[in-house]
Amino acid sequence: MEGSTPPQVPATGPVTPGGMPPRPEKASGLATASLVLSVVGIFCCSVPALAGVVIGIVELGNIKKGQSSEKGRSLAKAGIIIGILALAVNLIIAIILVATGSYSWELSTST
Repeated sequence: MEGSTPPQVPATGPVTPGGMPPRPEKASGLATASLVLSVVGIFCCSVPALAGVVIGIVELGNIKKGQSSEKGRSLAKAGIIIGILALAVNLIIAIILVATGSYSWELSTST
């Protein structure tokens, strides 16, 4: 076929003015922090787990308002769920320790 142009290859996706494809969206730092703090709360005291739950709830609100990437939704939900479980486990352990007398609020002084 003389005079015909070669077939055009369709673009594979959006391209930025510099010729590079755009960077993929990343999960926000708050969603990641929620998950990390909740996991730390399992092995530590309840404070990091509580912080993980609060940060996860805040991040879900930001995602709902469109202020954060949708990519962080699953991380924020996981942070909330794991944080609540960590709080429950820590509470159960504290109740068991107090009920069995293994832990008391009094300071012991030895002479």
